[in-house]
Amino acid sequence: MKDSRKADKRAIYACSRCRQHKIKCTGEIPCSNCTQRNVDCQFEKETTRVQITRKRLSELHHRNRELERENHALQQRLSSNIEGAATPQSEVDSPPKPRSVANSDSESTQIYNEDENVNMGNPLSSRPPEYITDRTGKPHYLGHTSTWSLTIRLLNLTHETLYKCPFPSAAHHVDSMTYDLEWDGLRTAAIPDIRGLPEIDHALFLINATKFHTGQLFHLFDETKFMKQLYYFYENPAEHIHTVGIWLPHFLVIIALGNALVGAQNRGNMPPGSELFRAALMMLPDYSFLWKDPFTSAEILCAFALYMQSIDWRTSAHNMIGQALRILQVHGYHTDLSSRFTNQHDLVRCQSVWWTVYVLERQISVLMGTPLSISDNDITAVLPLFPGSSLKTATLAIHVKLSKTFSHIMNALYRDHGDMRSTFVKSTQEVLQRVADVASDLRKSFPVPEQEAMSGISRVAGYLNLLYHQCIMLTTRPFLLMLVETRAKSTDPRNPTDHQMEVPTPIKLLLQICLESAKKTSQILESLQQQNLLECFLPFDLESAVSAGLVITVASLVSPPLIANRIALLDALFRT
Repeated sequence: MKDSRKADKRAIYACSRCRQHKIKCTGEIPCSNCTQRNVDCQFEKETTRVQITRKRLSELHHRNRELERENHALQQRLSSNIEGAATPQSEVDSPPKPRSVANSDSESTQIYNEDENVNMGNPLSSRPPEYITDRTGKPHYLGHTSTWSLTIRLLNLTHETLYKCPFPSAAHHVDSMTYDLEWDGLRTAAIPDIRGLPEIDHALFLINATKFHTGQLFHLFDETKFMKQLYYFYENPAEHIHTVGIWLPHFLVIIALGNALVGAQNRGNMPPGSELFRAALMMLPDYSFLWKDPFTSAEILCAFALYMQSIDWRTSAHNMIGQALRILQVHGYHTDLSSRFTNQHDLVRCQSVWWTVYVLERQISVLMGTPLSISDNDITAVLPLFPGSSLKTATLAIHVKLSKTFSHIMNALYRDHGDMRSTFVKSTQEVLQRVADVASDLRKSFPVPEQEAMSGISRVAGYLNLLYHQCIMLTTRPFLLMLVETRAKSTDPRNPTDHQMEVPTPIKLLLQICLESAKKTSQILESLQQQNLLECFLPFDLESAVSAGLVITVASLVSPPLIANRIALLDALFRT
């Protein structure tokens, strides 16, 4: 009887197989179960096992819950301290009695006690919408995330402060003023004129130029099918022009981009490649036809949007990419289509087209300051894998991640969530944490060399790192506008010593982060210029330069001690 009870007792140590199958183990080596099944019997090393009683485990769980509660309480106290110090006097509703940070200076900015209810919101999104009028009296909306709109707001604010009158509307540089396509907006049904088309060798050169400048970042055409159509067309252009369908406007917009990207000269107010682009635009079918061929139509519309954004036709670019997005949505391209396609090439093309539309829609929406067209929560599409090109796979993955970061910034900081003034500083800090999550991927796949060796940066690495710093500057620049508004209310804004402005510590830290990104942007652009890799036609380098210059200029105005080498940094940006 005694031996029977001993046999039923569970062994202290069980072999790996018995533990995996959750059966009793006899504990000897080999155990009876493994011997019976004629399998290898293995035990974990004793150094990897930790024995603990149920009572001790319960005590540890209890202690862990106590620490979590203490941590939560500490975070709340810390948050209230940050929020309490985050707002200058001008942003407070029904303010209590303030105290001055600098007791010896009665002109210094007023900061409130930590235990008092002090709030601030995003001045770019929490107020009524703002408009400007052009010289014809037509209103133009100032989007909240748009660098152009922020520049206009700052011009209006400083001009009103210094000269006590509005900024003249004739001086505003509004949409589609830079270039003229010499087109009345009407499309033609006439037979296209092929006399201005380049010879096939020149066409190949322009296609490859577009591929070189955009191919690692955007999918604008399927090379296999596109080139097959190209050779077919050039066998007899006069005859085949009637049979190539929408390939022809696709071809024209691709070589128009190539013409502009190789540095062709403008013709007066006409941008490079405008004749080809205008011909493509006049041949572009209506949406009611385009949606039937989602692959090619989305590629065409992406190319159109990219060209239009580059010539500062921002509203038209926004419309084009919106059409592409809606075409793909009605075909379900925003979902996981892995099981729909049996052909791997078609699957990769489908995924590449979708994510190109996605990143362009995000970036153009941010540049316009308009709401996003689709929520990330509604997207289940997966990223493509490019066989034999791990670099291209990594490029798209980080590009999409940065575009999703734009989505998070806009949703968390630039949407009207009601009264978010009590949480805005904390929300900004949380968004920056999320932005920082992308940094490790960038360092791993697309590192930026040290400043002494910055000449070694690649074009793709430069683009992605500039986009990363754009995210940081977009997150933090509402504080710059807030401080400029406070500065403008000083006794004499022309005299920088008349109003010694004390920036609260939490905001000062955010401004330092913003300035650091502006400096990094300047360094990357300077390095790209040294390698002749700056994009003179695509708008993204220019957008980064303007954003960085705006941050450096405004920061030096509101808090000169934050930036000692303003002139050198601005000179570097102007040189690019």
